[in-house]
Amino acid sequence: MLTIFFRGLIIFAVLLVIIRLMGKRQIGEMEPFELVITLVISEIACIPMGDRSIPLIYGIVCILTLYVVHQFIVLLMKNSKLQSLISGKPLLVINKNGIDKDLLKKLNMQTCDLMQAIRSAGYFSVEEIKYALMETNGQLSVIPKKNLEDKQQRLPIPLVLDGKWSEDDLKQHEVDKSKAEALLQKHKIKLKNVMLMTVDETNHVVIQPANRPIFSFDLTQKEEQLL
Repeated sequence: MLTIFFRGLIIFAVLLVIIRLMGKRQIGEMEPFELVITLVISEIACIPMGDRSIPLIYGIVCILTLYVVHQFIVLLMKNSKLQSLISGKPLLVINKNGIDKDLLKKLNMQTCDLMQAIRSAGYFSVEEIKYALMETNGQLSVIPKKNLEDKQQRLPIPLVLDGKWSEDDLKQHEVDKSKAEALLQKHKIKLKNVMLMTVDETNHVVIQPANRPIFSFDLTQKEEQLL
């Protein structure tokens, strides 16, 4: 047990030095290659700590090797082409026309994933956003539209996500689905072509058709109101 104790201390000290040399970053801020190296290092470190049949030097050499690989990749990434190849490049997922369906597909993201990222960035509706950039580390950078601060006080309810009704939200907020269907028919939009449709407590509706500009309107007629 004492041997394992000291092996653990030695591996911990080596890991601490290596991680400090790699730089201070939170997990969510790491580039893909940094996350992979960190995960592999943590896995390698566990093996010699608990298995006395494996020489401690083997684990230390592996950890140092991965550190050298990290530094080598950092040097390669000074070249912009290699940087794009290794870590990818930021993508403009929301532009002046709204959500870019093709880029979302390229990122293997769904509309609900994007909405979660938008909320994490401090916004609640795509209507508030002028541009949104998905960074290579998975963070969403947002440029908001001006004079839309009041929208922040209203939480939009998703009615349609990626061409399908959000049944749970419809039931939870007692939204009349037939009225929502009538609205889509009125604007000559098929359900399968709707990436996102939301309504807030003031009956303000936002619709993002696939590959078409986003648009919004207020439901002033009582018979059309969804909430």
